[in-house]
Amino acid sequence: MWVANEMAEYTGSVMAIDPSGRGDDETSYAVVKILHGNLFVTASGGFKDGYGEKTLQALATIAAMQNVNKVIVEANFGDGMFTQLLKPVFTRVHPVTIEEVKHSQQKERRICDTLEPLMNQHRLIFDHSVIKQDYERTETPHFQLMYQMSRITRDRGSLAHDDRLDVLAIAVGYWVEHMSRDTLRAHEEHLEELREKEFQKFIEDFHRQFGEEPKEDSWIYD
Repeated sequence: MWVANEMAEYTGSVMAIDPSGRGDDETSYAVVKILHGNLFVTASGGFKDGYGEKTLQALATIAAMQNVNKVIVEANFGDGMFTQLLKPVFTRVHPVTIEEVKHSQQKERRICDTLEPLMNQHRLIFDHSVIKQDYERTETPHFQLMYQMSRITRDRGSLAHDDRLDVLAIAVGYWVEHMSRDTLRAHEEHLEELREKEFQKFIEDFHRQFGEEPKEDSWIYD
């Protein structure tokens, strides 16, 4: 397998958290980093403790170890209560921006629509340790990320548990929106550059036609 000789730092790192109550669901997390348009899953897991102090502390510690610079919390649980519990813990351990997101679309369809395009383009890359720990440290297969990913469909209720896959889709969705904004911005900047060149050419041609030398700043326009 070909391996590049060059190494580069990730240009961004986001952690998504999907809180749960004290039922069967997990409080799940995923860390996704970005570099050169590719997304890298460097951490994933879940806790059965819901929103206990031990879970909150563990999430903040993982964020610090992963050098996360933004945290996204699914806000559909507890009307923002989880985020308020999380903030003081992160302030102590790893101060970082925390924001909430809400989703109204059918979960299974949203997950597939977010992950499928990137996976088809081979732009979603998993750290080997994520897959290894997902298998070795999760006793029940239904809670494993890879189990959920390989069995989800767009049908409602296709998975008994989808917490880890859902939170991965939340993290990936953040970067997909970010990349879309960057693409649009780059397109606008390119159009603006073309417009400036065209105006400069017009001014130069005008002065040349009337035998005048264009001034240095004569192409500048409002």
